[in-house]
Amino acid sequence: MDVETHNGVDPVAREWEGLADERGAPPWLRPEWVAAWFRAFGSGELEILVLRRAGRAVAVLPLLRRGSVLAAPTNWHTPDFRLVAADEEAKRALLSTVFSARRRRVTLGFLDEADAAAVRRAAEAGGYRVLSRTLERPPFVRTVGLFDDFERTLGRHAVSEMRRRRRRISEQGELKFEVADGRERLDQLLEEGFRVEASGWKGEAGTAIISSEETRRYYTEVARLCAARGWLGLAFLRLDERPIAFQFLVRYGGVVSQLKGGFDEEFRKLAPGTLLLQDVIRYTFEGETEMYEFLGAEERFKLEWAAGTHDRKLVQAFAPSLAGHADRVAFTYGRPLAKRGRALIRR
Repeated sequence: MDVETHNGVDPVAREWEGLADERGAPPWLRPEWVAAWFRAFGSGELEILVLRRAGRAVAVLPLLRRGSVLAAPTNWHTPDFRLVAADEEAKRALLSTVFSARRRRVTLGFLDEADAAAVRRAAEAGGYRVLSRTLERPPFVRTVGLFDDFERTLGRHAVSEMRRRRRRISEQGELKFEVADGRERLDQLLEEGFRVEASGWKGEAGTAIISSEETRRYYTEVARLCAARGWLGLAFLRLDERPIAFQFLVRYGGVVSQLKGGFDEEFRKLAPGTLLLQDVIRYTFEGETEMYEFLGAEERFKLEWAAGTHDRKLVQAFAPSLAGHADRVAFTYGRPLAKRGRALIRR
């Protein structure tokens, strides 16, 4: 088996996409999505590793290279990160190559549990010292069966309260749920959705999509990619055509994933975001899907609906060298010290 290194997506995009199709990889593990992420957030250089077996690409791993450090092209806008590999043998071989290069530090974030374990094994086999922790635990809802049966698990009070709030909002006009695929009026729909998502605390805290040019460009690009592939769902709850709640959905492989969402703060007391969530989960049950994923942190309101959570791991591997040892000490002791320092400042 041979490993190639490419400094851009284009030379390997077709083979990467074919392998992703074969493995059923979600959209964010595909070349166009990684390229969109790099254009918005990337620093350093892209380093795309391709493992070939008998001339055929059987594993692909996109990385960022910054000097002697390698990192996954991920941040808090990344749903998850995995190797796209034809089989476990190909995955092991490609990871072995990563850790045979003796980079000072290799940092891979937002890994699912299986790939986190594989990375750790490969790093330790290469003599690296490893730190690992959970970054977030995104909740999910199983959507097999009947929505009415699922809704009963929420409890009578919760269902009654949603019914009451829906009735109260409906007294102000016509309440309508819709999911658009983005093939028409995409820019207009994104503008409406982004505006709703920025309402309230997200806009004030500067974490909304439209709070920076980088995040606006990223979500616009991935929306266009998903719309072209039939993966996009832009879900709205409208009051007399006015959008009062929004979810940016990615629909692929029997899973509906909520990438972003928000609601109009003017209607906070009537919880339009919760009413839209109820509609979207009902919509997911009615489609040919098995799961609705919230993505992101395990917030309380998500857990009230969820069947469980996924772990998203950070694995940091430090080379058996003086520079690697210095990095490991800094990350092992510097992070707790920084947290204690912030706690003292808040007192």
